Amino acid sequence: MKRTARATAGARMIGIVVASAALVAGLTACGADNAGGDASPRPETTSIAPQIPAIDVNDAVDVRRYYTVESIVRIVTARGGDETMVLGTLAAAEAESGWYAGNSGGAAGKRSTVDVFGWRSSYPGGAESGQATEAAVEHFMDVAATVPPETRDDPVEFAVAVQFADPRGYDPGNRVFSRTSTNRDDVVTKYAASLPEAKAALEQVQQAR
Repeated sequence: MKRTARATAGARMIGIVVASAALVAGLTACGADNAGGDASPRPETTSIAPQIPAIDVNDAVDVRRYYTVESIVRIVTARGGDETMVLGTLAAAEAESGWYAGNSGGAAGKRSTVDVFGWRSSYPGGAESGQATEAAVEHFMDVAATVPPETRDDPVEFAVAVQFADPRGYDPGNRVFSRTSTNRDDVVTKYAASLPEAKAALEQVQQAR
């Protein structure tokens, strides 16, 4: 009788141990599943590019800038230019003049009124006139026909190539944005910085059509 009782108690003890082990194993497995399938949200690390404001066509001053942009898009496209050439021309004009015709440029003692590409203007109607801007874009495209075709694969490279190919002789030291540097790399940097604004302006003109 005592042996039977001991056997029964032993069996119960073994059952409890087995059940406890099974419970621990189950909890461990559950914890591992939860760790591997954690769906808790993680903070976004992707930065958002700053929005470039559109040109205010209702502003008496800003509308001049829009006219320059629209003229560039229209003329470059009409002369067979693709989007790369349009962007390059826009970037050049933005860097050189902010798309304002009739700025004052040139080295000290040699300052004069310049067109949208920073060149000294002698247009009869004044550099700030719409006709002067259109004439400047037409001349830019005349020079563009002389640059190596491979430069037309990149907007900035294209624009810089056109400016330096101009027979009038491009001198960065006689520019509105820099009157001391004569380094071509500085011009590349300046034009590249204007490219985002060029893209935004092109999109604005395209949406307005």
